[in-house]
Amino acid sequence: MYGLINHNFPRPAPALVEQFKGIWTSTLGDAMGRHGIMTPEIRPIFEPIQVVGVAFTVLNYPNDNITTHKALHMAQPGDVLVIDEGRENNTGSFGHNMSLQARNRGVVGLISNGCVRDVRLLREERFAAFCRGVCPRSAQKSTPGSINVPVQVGGLVISPGDIVVGDDDGVAVVPLSIAEEVLQKAGQRMQMEYQQARDIKDGKKPLEILFGDNWVDASLKGKVKEVK
Repeated sequence: MYGLINHNFPRPAPALVEQFKGIWTSTLGDAMGRHGIMTPEIRPIFEPIQVVGVAFTVLNYPNDNITTHKALHMAQPGDVLVIDEGRENNTGSFGHNMSLQARNRGVVGLISNGCVRDVRLLREERFAAFCRGVCPRSAQKSTPGSINVPVQVGGLVISPGDIVVGDDDGVAVVPLSIAEEVLQKAGQRMQMEYQQARDIKDGKKPLEILFGDNWVDASLKGKVKEVK
């Protein structure tokens, strides 16, 4: 749906968003039953990287970024621009000067299924961006899209107000409606991950703490034929 601009949407409390900092995207995916993770084509433009914020969504008309420019007048501190450029996009729809304006608004990062440009400057200034690729061709600025509507990026539907977490592994999106539940599960899993790492360093087997010493063989029993 093009031509719709929503200025207001439900937002998570800043204290809730803050608690997602330091939680791995992989752990969030586990806490959501292996859901909520964008496809691998959405990659960070530099590493190490981390971004945590509130989804401010943009649906652009293909190869046109005038709606992103409008969004840069509206976004609030702590927002992450989540931009659906459409599969037909082949332009660098976000660049260095736009990142400067974004930072002036307090925007903490960008997630896009399109391309960025000025990537050297974005990397030098550590603007957290995840995207499908890089392209120096500039976008048109004439045909409107929509702002703060559900968008599809990286195989997920993202609604404005969802919590977005990005790190070296990729991007996780936590729907606002289940954010507190996911946070609790993810916190427990992070503790388990750290304990598991300590156990492995002490010589124990991976996942032994959860499933027992012979869990691999037990799981494969009757499913494989071993030749020795």
